[in-house]
Amino acid sequence: MTKHREQYTMGYGPAATAIMAERTAHDHAKFFLPHLKSGMSLLDCGCGPGTITLGFADLLAPGEVLGTEIEETHVALARENAAARNIRNVRFEAADLYELPFADASFDAVFISAVLGNLREPIRGVREAHRVLKPGGVIGLKEFDHGGDLVYPTEPAIKKYGELYLRLRRENGHDPEGGRKLGALLLEAGFSDLEFSAIYEPFASPKARAGFAYVSAGLLAEGWGEAFTSRGWATAEDITEMRAAWERFAAFPGAIFAAAWGEAVAWKRA
Repeated sequence: MTKHREQYTMGYGPAATAIMAERTAHDHAKFFLPHLKSGMSLLDCGCGPGTITLGFADLLAPGEVLGTEIEETHVALARENAAARNIRNVRFEAADLYELPFADASFDAVFISAVLGNLREPIRGVREAHRVLKPGGVIGLKEFDHGGDLVYPTEPAIKKYGELYLRLRRENGHDPEGGRKLGALLLEAGFSDLEFSAIYEPFASPKARAGFAYVSAGLLAEGWGEAFTSRGWATAEDITEMRAAWERFAAFPGAIFAAAWGEAVAWKRA
C-alpha cells in the first residue's frame, strides 16, 4: 500500500459503517447491473462492509468477485458478512486503489462507488482500474456530488453542519463535487463509449430520514465534533445544537435529505 494513506472524512465508526451497510447491488449499483452477466469476474474497489460486493457475487456466480478495501476492520467485517450468507465465489482483500496488487487485464468488470471523492488524485485511481481491466471490460463509477444535495427544513445548525463537513473534506484535499466529473475522468483515463447520468438518493420517509439523522448526529460523536471544535470552527454548544437539530429534522413531517450522485459506465477498448 502507499505510504501516505488518504484521510477518509467519513471515518469507520458505527454510524459511517451503518450507512454503507444499507447499500446493496440492487439499489446502489442498479445502473451497472444491465452490463453484467453470469460468469464474469468483477473487482469492487473500496467495498466497505461488502454488502454491494455480495450482491455482485450472487448475480455473477460462478464468476469470481473480489472486494478490496484499505481499512482492515472493514475487510474483516465483509468476510464475516460473506460467511454468514455462505457465499463462496467472493473474496475480500486489503488493497489501495492507487496501487492495486493485480496483474494487468485481470478482471472483466470493475465497480467503484463513494471512493473517488475521497482521493486527492482520483484520476490515478481510475487509471489503475483501467490497467486491471481486460480489453473490452466494463467499469461502473458512482460518486456523490454535494453541490446538488437537497435538504428541507434547513435550520441554521444543519446549514452550519453541512458547511463544516465540506470544509473538512476540502482540508483533506478531496472534491465534494466529484460526481459531476466522472465522465471526464473516465475519458481522460482512456475509456470509451461513455454512459453518464445523475440521480438523487432520497431520505424522506419517516424511517429513512430518522436513519439519516441518526448517522449525521453519530458522525459528530465519532470524530467530526472534535474535528470542528479543535480547529476553532465551532464551539461545544454549536455541536450540541447540531445534534438537537438533526433530532428535530427526524421528527419534522415532510422533511427530506436527497443526496446527489453521478453514475457512469464505460468500456476499455478491445
